[in-house]
Amino acid sequence: MAAYKHVAPKRLHVQIVEAIVGRIVSGELQPGVFLPPESELALQFGTSRTVVREALRVLADKGLVEIRHGAGTRVTDPERWDPLDASILVARRERGTMVSVLQDLMEARSIFECEVAALAAERAEQTHLARMDAAIKMMHATVEMPVAFGNADSDFHRAILEATGNSVLLKMGDSMRELLTFSQQTTSALPGHLERALADHIAIYRAVKRGDAAGARSAMRRHLARTERHVKELLRL
Repeated sequence: MAAYKHVAPKRLHVQIVEAIVGRIVSGELQPGVFLPPESELALQFGTSRTVVREALRVLADKGLVEIRHGAGTRVTDPERWDPLDASILVARRERGTMVSVLQDLMEARSIFECEVAALAAERAEQTHLARMDAAIKMMHATVEMPVAFGNADSDFHRAILEATGNSVLLKMGDSMRELLTFSQQTTSALPGHLERALADHIAIYRAVKRGDAAGARSAMRRHLARTERHVKELLRL
């Protein structure tokens, strides 16, 4: 196994986690493989065993490794990984392995966000509507600026989530944020996609504003179906 590079002193265990997550997600570290002992990892990363131990605990919480006392730390099967963990999703996106879980993730997003939109239509207050309107105006102003457009897009979906008034849904939405980012970054280069996305968000906003739960659900479903088609098309290319 190739040696790890020393890491900077800031957020040591986080950097170790990210490095090992990347190697596991890419397949460099296969399921069943044991990581080097803590002492060896500490030498490779240029840090203490305490920091390495903390990183291994985080990896275990994500489901990526299994710590067997007396035996070592073993890489687990992908079925045991947390499918919505942000660092795992980032690693999948950066290493081009998102395709393997894309269908499950897009289905989950469709089920979740469609019902969130319907609930928002029933509960949205003026402050939420104002934030959605502001996000749409920013999307309109940045339709040729993918990064800024994506930020406004995220603000819109966050406002919808908060309009539900449901703290559990808010927490679930935080878990799915990386999937939204992946969709945005993947489709932003497709000609005409941002213009179509803007139109979709206007339709969702109008349904929420008039309190039309069924209309908001349908508008969100159309938007996500279009996004899924575009993501799959671009990934195939």
